[in-house]
Amino acid sequence: MMIEPYRFVTLTQLGIPHGMTRRDPSLPGQGTVSWNAGCDVALQNRRHWWKKLGLPLESTVFGRQVHGARVAIVMRKDAGRGALESSTAIPDTDALVTAERGLPLVVQCADCVPILLYAPDVPAVAAVHAGWRGTTQLIALRAIEVLVEHLGAEPRKLRAALGPSIGPCCYEVGDEVVEQWLTMAPADGERAFSHRESRYLFDLWESNRLLLLEAGVLPQHIEIAGICTRCHASDWFSYRAAGPRSGAQAAVIALPAKQVG
Repeated sequence: MMIEPYRFVTLTQLGIPHGMTRRDPSLPGQGTVSWNAGCDVALQNRRHWWKKLGLPLESTVFGRQVHGARVAIVMRKDAGRGALESSTAIPDTDALVTAERGLPLVVQCADCVPILLYAPDVPAVAAVHAGWRGTTQLIALRAIEVLVEHLGAEPRKLRAALGPSIGPCCYEVGDEVVEQWLTMAPADGERAFSHRESRYLFDLWESNRLLLLEAGVLPQHIEIAGICTRCHASDWFSYRAAGPRSGAQAAVIALPAKQVG
């Protein structure tokens, strides 16, 4: 059976080119796009998935993700950075924003939450990598601040999509995560935690939803895939399930080369 990229209902209806790669046993390295599998494997899989996505790999922009909160505005001159070799990726960056048409942005994840944003009024798009460190550093909020302050986006018009990632069913964390989140969290931040015996479970979906709401995104404009990568590790790469040798999936978004509508 041919495995297709995962796509969000909202972004598809709006005609925004996007999608997520996934685990595919028929591909080298199960379809991972991470350089950890080796350059030849990563490139072969990237070319496969980007062809399915209908997007140009050679123009796609990657950041070198460090679980931080830096947001980079991507320009036409950045086209292709990190796509064909790791050394050219934008350094120390976990969120990318662009108002350039036909310039795909990507984040790679293996349990962390990929967040895709679309600002129809600019227009502009963003791709955000949010694990617990990025989430507690409010990276989703920072990305929206860039869209608003630098590109003039109106938060109430933003669309947000949270992709498959580790769910609240499986994401056990320590006290330091609880403390960092509650120090920075918006109102009702405690809703992002539950308990299992003596351990905390952190809900990356709810925590980032709360951040999006805090930034002014309307609740009906937030789509959450609700797929746990650890529970469904046969379909998705999961660090918690496979350890450091886990591969990674990519979440990609772009403005259409021509204006929608």
